[in-house]
Amino acid sequence: MKRSLTLVSLILIMCLGLTGCKSSDYNKAIKFEESKDYSSAAAIYEDLGDYKDSADRLKNCNTLISAIEKYDAAKKDVEKKNTELETTISTAEALISKGEKALNEKLIPTLETAISETKSVKYNIPARPDAADDIVKVTEELNNIDYSAAQKNLTKKTNALEHSIKQYALVNAPTEAYVIQRLKKVKNVADISAVTEENDPNGQLHKPGGYTSQVYFSSNLVNQSEVYGTTIIDKGTDAGGSIEVYATAEEANKRKDYLASFDGGLFASGSHTVVGTVLVRTSNELTASQQKKLEADIIAALTSIED
Repeated sequence: MKRSLTLVSLILIMCLGLTGCKSSDYNKAIKFEESKDYSSAAAIYEDLGDYKDSADRLKNCNTLISAIEKYDAAKKDVEKKNTELETTISTAEALISKGEKALNEKLIPTLETAISETKSVKYNIPARPDAADDIVKVTEELNNIDYSAAQKNLTKKTNALEHSIKQYALVNAPTEAYVIQRLKKVKNVADISAVTEENDPNGQLHKPGGYTSQVYFSSNLVNQSEVYGTTIIDKGTDAGGSIEVYATAEEANKRKDYLASFDGGLFASGSHTVVGTVLVRTSNELTASQQKKLEADIIAALTSIED
């Protein structure tokens, strides 16, 4: 009888020990859960089985673990997108900060606007919420982040300005050889002749404020038999037109303004447009539409970027 009582006592002691152990583990799991270490808490709750509300707590921990994993993946993806967006913005800002001239100066404020618009779409990732439902909601927001349209627009405008800067460089005090080479590609341009200091009809070649080169050309749109002179230089711009290259855009515009003072009068000399530091002139013998078309073709040839 005494031996049976002893055995029962041992069993009771063991049960109490196990209960005490489960209680200690349960409390430890709760502390893990409260400190947001859900993985450690879940491992203990799983071992505890149906002890108290361990099963419910295990389910809650697993729900949070799954939500957090999805949040972390979405956050990482947006962080990558933010980095790429910032790089696109930095590239555009760096281009503007160089202060280089562009053939189309309007592209600079256009790009500045695009930069501001792109910055405004950047998503600031919020801190991870505590509740599973809130984590899921934020994760959905993260998964819907798409900068592709903004980036495409900014890249397009950056490339446009970069292209225009390269174009301006082509007409920023170009060499005589370059002008001649490009004129040869223009439809309706026939013969070409560059002036020298000896035969320059204006006597302005290489003089202060004068052109660094002047290239006359004839056009098959003009009846050359009706133009006075024996050579292209003799005939001057009436034969087709000319290209005057200046050291600065200011000097080119000063010359254009001088020619403009004769427009509509007896001494009108045709159209005259400055591109870069180059003054493109076309014959007064051409119709207005012919002048416009020939001028556009010449500018296109001068500013064409070839691979």
